[in-house]
Amino acid sequence: MPEAAAPAEQVIAQVLHRRMEEENSLIAGERGAVAYRIAELMVQAKDLYTQVLPRLTKEVNSELPLEEEISGLRMALLHMRDLITDFDNAFLEAMFSERKANPDQVYDEWREPGEEDEWTDEDLGIGEGEEGVSAD
Repeated sequence: MPEAAAPAEQVIAQVLHRRMEEENSLIAGERGAVAYRIAELMVQAKDLYTQVLPRLTKEVNSELPLEEEISGLRMALLHMRDLITDFDNAFLEAMFSERKANPDQVYDEWREPGEEDEWTDEDLGIGEGEEGVSAD
């Protein structure tokens, strides 16, 4: 008996996960969740384009009236919104975990080496003779 093909989400997630490992992107324990969430979105987007759109445009026969097709589209889009939220949460968590694991490296890209951690008067836009706003 021939082996069943893996679901599209699984294949896409494996490819993305492999790339994240190769590039050491995100924290290791979070890569799988982010890769799978991206894969879910890609499969949903493909279904919208290849299945729903042709029915809406009558390129493919549909027994349903347009209003019911649009209602179905609405449900698919609401599902996609949920998938986007799930992806966003997984990605933000992976980024938070990465920053938490390496707190000293967070600012490496925009802060000059040896630069003070404190805000200067120049950073705050306070010039000579300007002491800020008083609470009188």
